[in-house]
Amino acid sequence: MTLHDESSQEPEQLPRENWAFLPSLPLFSGPTVPKVGRQFFTHSPSTILKLGTDDGEGKMTALAHSILGPCVPRVICVITLPRITSDALTPNRTQQGLILTHQPGTPLVELWPSLTPLQRQTIKAELCRLLVRMRTHHFSYYGRPTRQPYLLFSEFGIETYVCCASRSEWDDSRVRALQASAPDAERAVALERVQRDTTGAGDWDRPVLSHGDLSDRNILVDPCTLAVTGFLDWEMANIMPAYFEYVAARLSGGHQPEWRRELLDVLRSVLRCECDAGRQEDLDAVNVDDGEERYRRTLAAWDAVVDVERIAQGYDNDCEWTFETGLPDVSQKTGSAL
Repeated sequence: MTLHDESSQEPEQLPRENWAFLPSLPLFSGPTVPKVGRQFFTHSPSTILKLGTDDGEGKMTALAHSILGPCVPRVICVITLPRITSDALTPNRTQQGLILTHQPGTPLVELWPSLTPLQRQTIKAELCRLLVRMRTHHFSYYGRPTRQPYLLFSEFGIETYVCCASRSEWDDSRVRALQASAPDAERAVALERVQRDTTGAGDWDRPVLSHGDLSDRNILVDPCTLAVTGFLDWEMANIMPAYFEYVAARLSGGHQPEWRRELLDVLRSVLRCECDAGRQEDLDAVNVDDGEERYRRTLAAWDAVVDVERIAQGYDNDCEWTFETGLPDVSQKTGSAL
């Protein structure tokens, strides 16, 4: 399958500044701000400095902002400054950071426990609407803007893979990752067949923008209106097959089990909306899939590919959360026969 790019949006060249040193800025802190890895500073009353990032995160954040608007931070500029080392024998190197607009709102992880069931449904419906909107923009490749490699979390850390220009190239890329991680050849062969042969309905594998880490720590909400005011941390975002946001949620060990169930429910609602929209577009076709049948068939395809990615990303049968679908009536491991 060759991909056709009809509505892709590439971010403009990001503004850049070179700093001779890191100015004395107050730390930006809070219960959901990471204390290791990236550093956060208050740059101005309306902007923050995120230190320890790279061009890739800046481009993905800018792309997301161009599609979703003000609920995604705007990239003001990329800054480069010396990295000071304490070892006199180690040459000083540069480090990068992003100056981003400071998003208003309360992290969902803080707000969620106090919400009523109706309030939770309101937020989930808003998340569904925003994700459907984000996924309406189609691209011509699987990777990052300007055909850069895509990144994935795995049990081995962050893995980098070559950008793919077609579904067949994408399948080859994931099969290579699968073969490198599969515990035995028989399982690798069986899962390769799943990767190459699985189909959903319509354009279930179309390249779309995927966040990749929709944790409740990365979502901000206005506690008064319940509007989603912030989608944060686009460092692991990619242009991926439409099923991959669901895969990432299924496999993420960083999500609390309660939130994973809620997020998977949102993503199934996204799929249902897309299947219903596809059915409307096909009303004049000779063979019209029922919306519910389209939904069930595509969700089954999503779950089948989770079995592939579980092994390709280095997880095994000890990672029990990867077998949970978030469905209320599912309590056993699924897909483990492979």
